[in-house]
Amino acid sequence: MHILHFTPYMGLGGTERCILNLTSQALERGHQVSLASPEGEGLKKVPGSVKVYRIKNWRTLKFLSSIAALREVVSVGAGEADIIQVHASAEMAYLVKKYVPQKPVIFTCHGYDAFYPIYLNYRLASKFLKRVDCVIVLNEKEKEYFLQGGVKEKQLTIVPNGVEEKFFNASSLKRDNGKVVGLVGRLVKQKNIVWAIKTQARYRFARRLLIVGEGPLRPRLEKLVRKLKLEKEVIFLGYQERIEKIYPLFSYLLVFSRNEAFGLVILEALAAGVPVFIPQWLPGIRHFYESFPGIIIFRGGKDLKQKIERGEGRLKKDEIQAFARRFLWANIFNKYEELYSQFLARSRF
Repeated sequence: MHILHFTPYMGLGGTERCILNLTSQALERGHQVSLASPEGEGLKKVPGSVKVYRIKNWRTLKFLSSIAALREVVSVGAGEADIIQVHASAEMAYLVKKYVPQKPVIFTCHGYDAFYPIYLNYRLASKFLKRVDCVIVLNEKEKEYFLQGGVKEKQLTIVPNGVEEKFFNASSLKRDNGKVVGLVGRLVKQKNIVWAIKTQARYRFARRLLIVGEGPLRPRLEKLVRKLKLEKEVIFLGYQERIEKIYPLFSYLLVFSRNEAFGLVILEALAAGVPVFIPQWLPGIRHFYESFPGIIIFRGGKDLKQKIERGEGRLKKDEIQAFARRFLWANIFNKYEELYSQFLARSRF
C-alpha cells in the first residue's frame, strides 16, 4: 500500500520521530511512503526513497494562505496514496478529508501544549475531526476527552508510541549513588522546568540535576539557577543528537510537565533500564505507565526526595527493559498496519 503522511511541522521532536519510525517500518515491509511537510530539520532524516511534498506557508496565523498551500499539495500528492495519515493538526486533517473525501484519512493526536485548559484543546480539535475515518490517541484519557468533544467511539483507536532498538543497547554507567536525576525535553513552559529547579533548591532531591534539551526558556532557566546558587547541582547539557547515550548517566528520569499525552522520554528511559518518576497530576500517562516496572508516582517535592533516598524503583535493568521491549516500533507498527488494511479494505467497497 501507499501511505501519505501530512504534518504541520518537521523539526526534531517526538511527533517527527513518530513519523520517521512509521516511515522506516513501512519501507522495511515493502510499502510506499510519501510525506507532505513544511521545511524543517527533520526532513534531513527522511529516507531518500520517500517522495516529499513541501507545504509552503503552513501557519495557523495565516490560515487563508495555509489552506491554499495545503490544497495544492493534496491535489498533487493524494492521487497515488491509498491511506492518508495526518499528524498533530486537526485543522489539517479536516481540510485533507474535505479535499479527498474518497480516501481513508487517519488523524494521530500527539497531545497539546498547555496554552488552554487541556480539555479545551481536545474539544476544539474534536470540531474538526468528526468526518475523518479514524482518530488515533495515545491513552485512555485522550480518548475520554475526544468522546466528550463529540468524536464517535467507533472513530477512536488507542495506539501507543514506540521506542527504537538503539535505546536498549545504551552502555551502562555508574549512577552516582542513585542521585543523578535527568530531565529531557524542549525547554518550554509546558515542561515545567522552572518548578523542577525551584523544587531542587527547596528539597535537594538530586545530587546532580541534568537538563537535556534546548528551547526559548534556556536563558531564563540559567538565570534562575544562578539566582538560586545551584550552578554545581543543575547542569544544562543542551540538545543531544545521540540521546540514547545520555540516559545511562541518570539514576532516574524525572517528568515534571504540566501535561503530556504520552511522554516518549519515559519509554526511552525504561528501554535504557532507567527508572522514571511521574507526577500524580498527569492522569493520562500516570494511568498508562503506573503498572510498568521501574515507574514511581510522586506527589510533590518532599515525596520525590523521600522516594529517591529510599531508592524506590531501582529494579534490575533487565526487568525494566524486558517490559519496555513490548513497545519496540516493529511491534507498534503491527497495529498501524492492521489499521491501514482495515480502512483500505473498506474504501474498496
